[in-house]
Amino acid sequence: MATSDLARRIGLPSDLSGSLRYLDDAELQRLRDAVTAEVERRASVLRKKEPDRANSSTETARIPEGKANLIQASFRAGLTPAAIARNLGMPLALVRRVLKSKTR
Repeated sequence: MATSDLARRIGLPSDLSGSLRYLDDAELQRLRDAVTAEVERRASVLRKKEPDRANSSTETARIPEGKANLIQASFRAGLTPAAIARNLGMPLALVRRVLKSKTR
């Protein structure tokens, strides 16, 4: 959060459920609508941030066979997956995915 966001942040009462009793029906409905809209907005933001699972399985296929063989050979030579990823400049998850797909 940026500093301006912290300054604008609204604190909720410690007894939120008790405080809601003081709202009339119209105010409670407005609050419910606002909360629903915010939940939907955040859900759409999360959907945009989630990686596409279809792409992750094809990512292994996009690695050249020679590089996949190098990963396998390095692993058989005793290097850890983390060391292989660091040396080849690729994500550790991708190295693990290659090792998992080639060992089966």
